[in-house]
Parts: sequence; C-alpha cells; structure tokens
Amino acid sequence: MATFYTGNTGASTGPHLDFRVWDVNKGGYTDPSAFTSYLTVGGKSLTDQFDVTSPYGMRDHPVSGGRKMHYGIDYGTPEGTAVNVTGGNYLGTFNDKGGGITSQYAITDADGNPFEILLMHGNKNNKITMDSANTSGKPIIQNNTDSTPKPEGGTSTPAPKEFNTPEAINAEYDRMRMAGDIGDAEKFGMEQWKKMYGNR
Repeated sequence: MATFYTGNTGASTGPHLDFRVWDVNKGGYTDPSAFTSYLTVGGKSLTDQFDVTSPYGMRDHPVSGGRKMHYGIDYGTPEGTAVNVTGGNYLGTFNDKGGGITSQYAITDADGNPFEILLMHGNKNNKITMDSANTSGKPIIQNNTDSTPKPEGGTSTPAPKEFNTPEAINAEYDRMRMAGDIGDAEKFGMEQWKKMYGNR
C-alpha cells in the first residue's frame, strides 16, 4: 500500500482528489461509486470525511467549458491529504500529461474481476515510479479495443470508427489524454465535433 498525496489544480477547480476506476476486462472507465470503500484517510473512510465536489457523469467542464463526460468522482480534499487504497495492490505513480500526478492500484472485485483504481491530481510529494499507466503489465491504452496498440512510450492512433454520440467522443478524447497524446486528442476532438455539429 502506497500513500497518495492530493494536490491543487489551481483557481479553476482548486484542491481535490479525482478518483477513477478502469475496468480491465472491458477496457474502459466504469462508475467508481461501487469502489469508494477502498479509499481511506487516517484509517477512516474518505467518503465519510470529504464531500463530493463533482460526481461521475456528464457535466459542464470547469476548464474547457461545454458538456463533457467526467469519468471520476472529485472529492474536496485539502492539498496534501494522505489517501490510501485499502486492499489495493500498488502499481506505481506517473506524470499524467492530461491531469498532473496519478497513482494506480490493482484490485479484484468479489467475483474475481480485475479493476484499476486511479487517484489523480497528486502533489509533488508523490514519487514518480513509472512512465505511464499500466494494466496487467501493459499500458492502459493497449487494453482499449478502439485503438491501434503502440509500444509503451509511443502514441496512440484511433482505429477507424464512427463516434456517433458526444459520450463516445469524450471517452476517446479522455483516453488519448490519459495516454499522453494531448495534441492528437485535441485534433481528434475538433474533427469529431465538426463532423457532428458542423462549424457552428
């Protein structure tokens, strides 16, 4: 078990923890609400001590604006809050180019299904131990069937696919940012939104 120290994302969103869960079998984010019991602060449940500041689901994006899917649950934790994942297998900590320092933990649900817990927006007290997120020893991006796998440290290329809903576009955009492909993610998002809504 490794401690994660929460950070501060600035005036737009302030100090908070972004808690996300990756479904290894499905290769995508899932609603983290069923996994909040894993989070503790000072030996007590995190959810009993801190309020939700942004739930899982569609929201008005606090930085870029517009409606966008939020795949995590944000908790209003003061900067430097020491969070532990009880029962989780610590995998490592990396610089998430889409959102600061992130720590990753492997867990298994009651049915034996594998999941990855991601604690995002950490401060500089978190020691960086790996280059990017990994699932079962492979980069998370290689477990997403909607992308062409690339070697670790490389970039992702979306496979030919129609993104027919805002949710699908936002999911792929977030996936690309998590993989560190910021420029490609921005380009992809602009192209897809133009296809869906034109130039208005």
